[in-house]
Amino acid sequence: MYDHSILPTEIAVLLGLICNIGAPLLAFWAAEKLPRLRLWFHGLAFAAILVSPLMAMALGLPGLLPEDEDGPEVRFAFLPLIVEAAIILLLYCLAAAMLFSKSVQTAIADWHEGDRFQRMNARPRPGSSRRNPVSRMPRSR
Repeated sequence: MYDHSILPTEIAVLLGLICNIGAPLLAFWAAEKLPRLRLWFHGLAFAAILVSPLMAMALGLPGLLPEDEDGPEVRFAFLPLIVEAAIILLLYCLAAAMLFSKSVQTAIADWHEGDRFQRMNARPRPGSSRRNPVSRMPRSR
């Protein structure tokens, strides 16, 4: 059952699955307590999820020699852990892309509000007035 490994394969996979769900939850909880460090907490959770399948394989698989053959169940034992880690990492990447696009949009909006696109000595076009187009409408009494 133990095959000279640190943990049984089933326990290593189960521990990895629990840690992959617990790391983002812990990051959200810590980010709520210390909002200024939220990116650091989620960065650590991302790194923990990225490394978790490798750590589970290092803990759950014995050092196999080339002549040792294990059954097919050992090959696919870590597949749920790898799939779960891939899904959570994909969600983290999508959230980072949304955060980045939001910050880019905010920066562009701030740049537009600063009137960076207006010419310094712009002259009005002939026939146009500097008044607001809404003010050209006839007033109702």
